[in-house]
Amino acid sequence: MRRILGFVLLSILFSANLMAAQNSQTFYLAASTRAGNIQLPRGIYEITWSAPSKSRVTLTIRTENQKTFKIPSRVIEGKQDRIGVITSVVDGISYLQELDTSNARFILQNEIEGSK
Repeated sequence: MRRILGFVLLSILFSANLMAAQNSQTFYLAASTRAGNIQLPRGIYEITWSAPSKSRVTLTIRTENQKTFKIPSRVIEGKQDRIGVITSVVDGISYLQELDTSNARFILQNEIEGSK
């Protein structure tokens, strides 16, 4: 009985870790980029997200030195044909537009003043 209980507990913990791993992605920014009003320097980042509320989700971006930022975004769930980041340049400033993972596309809600 004790072995079965231990096995069940181990299975539950492993399943929770697997579920958490599905809601995270590591990505690399080759240049300094803005995400909303946050300046992200060049480097490696880990993003995590919780279950979306309709098509909205808050991304948590963790830097290499463990600083975290929360950024609202829109999510499109489903298998994606590419994994990576999409940036755009407005008035000489690089903005993070999208984060694409294997199973979702996150479109960041950048508030760019004066862009057309």
